[in-house]
Formats: sequence, structure tokens, C-alpha cells
Amino acid sequence: MNRNITDIFKEKEKTYSFEFFPPKTQEGISKLYETAAELNKLGPDFVSVTYGAGGLTRGATLEICLEIQKRFDLACMHHLTCVGHSRSELKAILDQIKQGNVRNVLAMRGDAPKGAEKWQPAPDGLEYSYQLCDLIKKTHGSFFSIGVAGFPEGHINCPSKELDSQYLKTKIDHGGEFVVTQLFFDNSIYFEYLDRTKKAGVNVRIIPGILPITSYQGLIKFCSTCGATIPQKVHDIFSPIDGNDEATYKAGVEFAVKQCQELIDNGAPGIHFFTLNKLNPTKEIFQRLKR
Repeated sequence: MNRNITDIFKEKEKTYSFEFFPPKTQEGISKLYETAAELNKLGPDFVSVTYGAGGLTRGATLEICLEIQKRFDLACMHHLTCVGHSRSELKAILDQIKQGNVRNVLAMRGDAPKGAEKWQPAPDGLEYSYQLCDLIKKTHGSFFSIGVAGFPEGHINCPSKELDSQYLKTKIDHGGEFVVTQLFFDNSIYFEYLDRTKKAGVNVRIIPGILPITSYQGLIKFCSTCGATIPQKVHDIFSPIDGNDEATYKAGVEFAVKQCQELIDNGAPGIHFFTLNKLNPTKEIFQRLKR
């Protein structure tokens, strides 16, 4: 398909998309393609592939994007971060992405690698995601559709939500064309984010990112690192069944279906599912939505 996501937006008021990450083994990559084949039967509008901070799986991001485009004729978005790259390295990566005719990039600053005390740019690198947007536009014009990350509760390192909204506006002003949000579990947080960023002058699609809950302890651990709040209602549902995989799965599906349906019914421009490379529960949730 090799399409720009922004062109898909012109045709569809709401889009549904799936996110994958590059596995570290060949067996994992083969399994990913099996999962992608099944999820492709649901008719997603695009998929995205993340970009590892440690460097081990970075090359695999483009490899997987190319294979998904070839096998399934699906529009694909290549995540890209500034972590550990000089400007010249980023230009070279963008050249490779373009040569593969992957037409969408999610431009992010990225998290500090494991073991690093704090985030810092590489020598002759970029410090902010808006600079990566600038670089993409400067080197490749309108070839790429550029997505950026949004943080409904504010970025974990940002001192205020208002400042975070201004930073999002800066990313849009420098070439970002749509937003995919970090996970959240209380929809009021998303709708407040829409109001807050609109006041800051942001007028692009802000697609909610949804993570189905499959492990209560895993959820607590993950949210502690990314700064997402776990509402009391989530603790009330999942704490009593902690350790019961079957009950947690079932409750996770019910919670996600309700969350996604409420978002869609109240005007969200679709859903971006963080699949964790698993067919279910994403498939089951997606099939139960009234779109």
C-alpha cells in the first residue's frame, strides 16, 4: 500500500491501528508475522513498529515494516527516536526508510537507554523531538507523514500539563501532523487533554493509545516507569484477581471494550492498540467494538 497516513485521514473519520515491537529472536519475528497476518484480517488502517532504545532491535524496525508492507499491503509507520544518533546517522536512517518506500514516521525524542542516569543527546545529535520533525521535513519534504507522541497526563519529566501542551504545539508547528497518545485508563484524562491542547492551538488528530490489561503486576510496573496513572477503579477490578490469568484476561477485555467504545462514541478519531505482539486480547476487543 505504501500510503501516507494523512491521506488515509482524508478518507476516514476514524482509524484503527495496531502497534508491534521488534522481537529479539528470529523465532519471535516469525511469530510476529503470524500475528500480523491474523490482525490484518480485521482490516486495520495502518500499523506501527517501535524503535528500541538499547540499539539491539533498531535495524529490525525497518525490516519488519518492509515485510509487513510486502506481505499484507498495509500502510506502516516507522518509529524513530533521537537516542544515540548523530544528525548524520538520523539522515542516513531516514534515507533508508524512504528507499524502502515506508511513508510514515513517528518522530520521538525517546527514553534514555537502560543504565543511563539521565537523558542526553548524542554527540552532534538532537535533543528534542521537534528537531527531528524539522530534520525530516528539511531532508525529505512531504514524502513522510509525521506523527508525534502525546502525553495526556503530561510527560513524566515535564513540570506541568500546560507546558506539556505547549511542547506538543511546538512539535506540530515543526512538522508533526497527528498525535498518538501514551496509554491511559480514565477517559476523562484523554478528553481533558483534547481541551487543554486545543487551547494551546493544537488542531490535528489526537489518536488515543490503548493498552489492554493482561497482568495486574505487569501494569503496575510499567506505569511506574512511564508516569501513567492507574485509577482506583482499575485496582478495584484487578487486585482481587491478581494471579488468576484467565479472570484477568476476561476482565481486561471487558474493561478495554468499555473504554474504547466510550472513546469512539464521544468523538475520538479511532484507536491505536498496543498489541505487545499478541493476537489476543486485541483481536477480541476490536471485534466487539461498534465502530
